[in-house]
Amino acid sequence: MLTLIGRELRDNFPYLILAGFFSLCMVAIAIVSAYWGIPWVSLPLSVIMGIILVVLYTTLGAVQMYADRTNRVSSLVATLAATRSRILMARVLAGGAVILATLMPLLITAVAIMSLEDAPLALYRGTIAEVFVTVVLASFACYCVGLSLGWTTIKAFPVLGLLFLMALPVLFVIIKGFVLTAIVLLLLFSVACLVHVWYRFTSVSL
Repeated sequence: MLTLIGRELRDNFPYLILAGFFSLCMVAIAIVSAYWGIPWVSLPLSVIMGIILVVLYTTLGAVQMYADRTNRVSSLVATLAATRSRILMARVLAGGAVILATLMPLLITAVAIMSLEDAPLALYRGTIAEVFVTVVLASFACYCVGLSLGWTTIKAFPVLGLLFLMALPVLFVIIKGFVLTAIVLLLLFSVACLVHVWYRFTSVSL
């Protein structure tokens, strides 16, 4: 399993670098916004960086599955005594690791800022965990949509439908906010996408 995860990370290393770069940009924006207070600049930039990260996570999932579908990677790996379920599990774990690795700097920055005696926005100190979990789950849900997109034959309606699905996790957060309801909805959405991908991925003949 570790070998499969390592292969996925090596094959998709550019996406880890890109996502890490934009995450660090958001860290810089958070620090500047916290201490210099320029919301008319920092807020639009944060939204733009967040959208880029969501698109990157979705693209990562799509590229992982599309490369498999076009190059028959899983067919080759399956000859090495790895089942399709293990291949998919390793792929999802690698994607989840990328998401966590690139979002952790934001969590560390938020905790560091709020731990200072003169911390700005102290009122929101208790919501850091809820916000972080919601953001991670929303990112993972978009990644799961990308997995479905990459394993779908390129046709107009399926692609448009999956692009609409990509917007759903974001809408969950916008409508519900960073609360337990949004977390539950994102979990259910991610599980449904993964079940759909697993069924299609494992049912295709080698």
